[in-house]
Amino acid sequence: MNQVWTEMEEQFIRENANKVTDEVGCAQLSEIVGRPISVYAWRKKRQKMGMRKAPGRGVCRILRPNES
Repeated sequence: MNQVWTEMEEQFIRENANKVTDEVGCAQLSEIVGRPISVYAWRKKRQKMGMRKAPGRGVCRILRPNES
């Protein structure tokens, strides 16, 4: 089932994607909104919003568009 993302949820992702891992972020957002959000859904939404994470386990840094 596809859920429509609210502006508040998108803002939460924008503000926290560079601070926490995808696993922690989706757990925090799930608690706030009261519905389960999977890591896959969080990751796909973040990518659709144009935010790419740096490679590496536990790395929370967002890459800029011209970075590799």
